[in-house]
Amino acid sequence: MRILTSWLREFVSFDTSVEQLAEDLTLGGFEIEAVEPCGKDFVLDISITPNRPDCLSVLGIAREVAAIYGLPLTDPFDESGASGFVRQGAAGLGIAIEAPESCPRYTAAILDGVNIGPSPDWLKVRLEAGGIRPINNVVDVTNYVLLERGQPLHAFDLDRLNGPRVIVRNARQAESLVTIDGRQRHLASEMLVIADEDGPVAVAGVIGGEDTEVGAHTRRILLESAYFIPSQVRRTAKALKISTEASYRFERGTDPQGVISALKRAAVLILDIAGARSAEFKDVYPCPAGGRTIGLRPARVERLLGVAIGGAHIVAMLKTLGLLLEREAEGCLYFSIPSYRHDLVEEADLIEEVARLYGYGNIASTIPEAGIAVDIEGYRQPPHDRARRILVSQGMSEIISYSFLSDKEISRLGLNVSDPRSSMVRLKNPLSEDLAVMRTSLLPQLFGAVARNQSQRNMDQRLFEIGAVFLGKGAGLLPDEECRVAAVLSGARNQASWAWSVEPVDVFDIKGVMEELLKGFFINRWTLEPGTPGDPFYLSGASARIVDAGGAGELGTFGEVAPDILAEWGIEGRLFAFDLSVDRLDKAASSRPQFMPLPRFPAVERDVALIISDSIPARDVLDFVRGCGPEFLEDVEIFDVYAGSPIPKGSKSLGLRLRYRAAERTLSEEEVSGPHDGLVGLALKRFDASLRG
Repeated sequence: MRILTSWLREFVSFDTSVEQLAEDLTLGGFEIEAVEPCGKDFVLDISITPNRPDCLSVLGIAREVAAIYGLPLTDPFDESGASGFVRQGAAGLGIAIEAPESCPRYTAAILDGVNIGPSPDWLKVRLEAGGIRPINNVVDVTNYVLLERGQPLHAFDLDRLNGPRVIVRNARQAESLVTIDGRQRHLASEMLVIADEDGPVAVAGVIGGEDTEVGAHTRRILLESAYFIPSQVRRTAKALKISTEASYRFERGTDPQGVISALKRAAVLILDIAGARSAEFKDVYPCPAGGRTIGLRPARVERLLGVAIGGAHIVAMLKTLGLLLEREAEGCLYFSIPSYRHDLVEEADLIEEVARLYGYGNIASTIPEAGIAVDIEGYRQPPHDRARRILVSQGMSEIISYSFLSDKEISRLGLNVSDPRSSMVRLKNPLSEDLAVMRTSLLPQLFGAVARNQSQRNMDQRLFEIGAVFLGKGAGLLPDEECRVAAVLSGARNQASWAWSVEPVDVFDIKGVMEELLKGFFINRWTLEPGTPGDPFYLSGASARIVDAGGAGELGTFGEVAPDILAEWGIEGRLFAFDLSVDRLDKAASSRPQFMPLPRFPAVERDVALIISDSIPARDVLDFVRGCGPEFLEDVEIFDVYAGSPIPKGSKSLGLRLRYRAAERTLSEEEVSGPHDGLVGLALKRFDASLRG
């Protein structure tokens, strides 16, 4: 919004310098883009946020200046005095509002005996300072009032309108309009138009038509001043790809009660500078909007701002903005809200205005205090947040993708047609063909992210995504929705250094990340089932399913991605992934962790290396030892797996470390040796194994 300071002073008599004014407006919440000299005057270029359309005018900024300095606001236009020149009547004018939900109020005036010509210099200067090119005296007046009062107006050549009525309606099928910029506009049925008996003559709130444009031969004009619903104008302007000074204000919200005042202001100016002989207007307002009232508690003001401001002071400050006290009851002040302040809807908005006028510099800064207390029984972190926290702690980076993608991306996974992930939900109105179906897996978008990063030579990837997948159930049925978490690893395990060599990630890295995720959910009773028959995108022999032994079923899968799948996405090197169900992780999770006291007595550790058949899973050996060990067997873990000379072909050496500990005393060697030797003997017999020398 560009404003001449001399124009601003017509509304409020401030005596500060323009530099000080700019600084005070900045402290008041406005951003000053520039202060430019204009002859002996200055132009303020003020950035207005979308929630303050009332400030898109000289009058609106003047209200703020008056409130900041505590000065009276004076309107140079005497609306009551103008009534003698602009009378209500216009018997020959008919106005029909067929779409009151889009146009609650429409007012128009007829002005006879207009002489079209150039505008006086003072008017041109103010328009040019505001960034608007002068055209002729009538059009310039409408733009002048727009800048002064924030109300867009439009002037039609009345003799070029057909019929005794102006109709405000939605466009009809196949209607079009040549607008004043000379372009043919094809109108949709949801667009609001101003029409005569022949058809549209303007796109309501956006732009006028060429056929009824005011020109050199115009002698009678129809002057329009209306209130249009902001969302209606916004949709139309976006659809037609037009942005005008009028649409800019209408789509943010104008003042429905300022329609008549703006119309009279423009009519008086046209009578003065365009030689019009008379002006009569008609106002159609089928559903007048009621007044709004918001309650404000001074106690709430003190609680939020941290400073006690008396009720009388609050009333005085808000009065400068046009908010008048209606009543006071039970410690609450009730204010009537001006029709031009669409942004004030609740108590917090009024408190913000109080803080702004009181001065942010007068509110002391304090460090907030908060006590830390955790309700163990009532505390439960959402499962997707818990998974995100765990994966980030493992050095993973989260990506966020669209919930839809191309069906080709899913088909690249090579899924069987009977796989539920092949049943995709197709969008009726997709953004593009590449975003035509709802995703049934998170992996394609993760693979795509890896490929895009590699194209920028970022080869070391540790990515994950948490989100919903949608499995179709057939036409007319809602899909099954499930929250899943998937991750991928590629590239190097560690950064290069003079002290060590770079090692590539392998399947055990992705397995380790997955295990930390399970541990973070306090899931201990899970097992691995080699192979993933339903997931052909994994490399055969390098993948497994994770199954919960507590009843939640299959939690997900992990493994190395097959080379042919990598080729589909153009991914270099090896890639490892897992895909888990967050819903099932949550089902399998313990309600809360179980804590045990630290051991008071030392442990006794014994190592043993068994030579067993290569076909025996290490998990079977661990389960057997844990099940047959003495009660003071605390833990057993694998510390080494070796195959090769001198181990016979088809066999492997499995190194086990057994930890024995008693809770009430220190175990002696004799207490451990007997049970340990017996346990080793049982294992040798059970797995037809031998001890490695």
